[in-house]
Amino acid sequence: MKVFIDTGVFLSISDKSDAFNKLVSSVYKKVAEQNAVLYTSNYIIDETITLIRARVNHKAAVAFIKGFNISNIRMLRIAEGDENSAKEIFIKYKDKNFSYTDCTSFAIMKDYDIKEAFAFDKHFEDFGFRILKE
Repeated sequence: MKVFIDTGVFLSISDKSDAFNKLVSSVYKKVAEQNAVLYTSNYIIDETITLIRARVNHKAAVAFIKGFNISNIRMLRIAEGDENSAKEIFIKYKDKNFSYTDCTSFAIMKDYDIKEAFAFDKHFEDFGFRILKE
């Protein structure tokens, strides 16, 4: 099982007052029990650090940077081909409110045949991926 981790999950872990904090722990435990291979992207990490700083504080963002454990999460780097695919998705789905970062995630998930997302963003479902739930 391959699972892509989106920004909201990392934000929730960093912000203990976040409404999804307990759900993240529960779903993560299930994912770990299934020996899932976890992925994220450099764009997701960038977005996460920015959001933690904006919604929590600078200290929490620095703690995320220093504490991010890449050993159990495979970092996928957005390459030029992924950016081109993301642009095509962004342009094609004008009726959806996909962010550009969402589109890079969709492109890379397609490239790596990842069908499941650990996310709170319904856009993953809108694009055809399965969102892991409790």
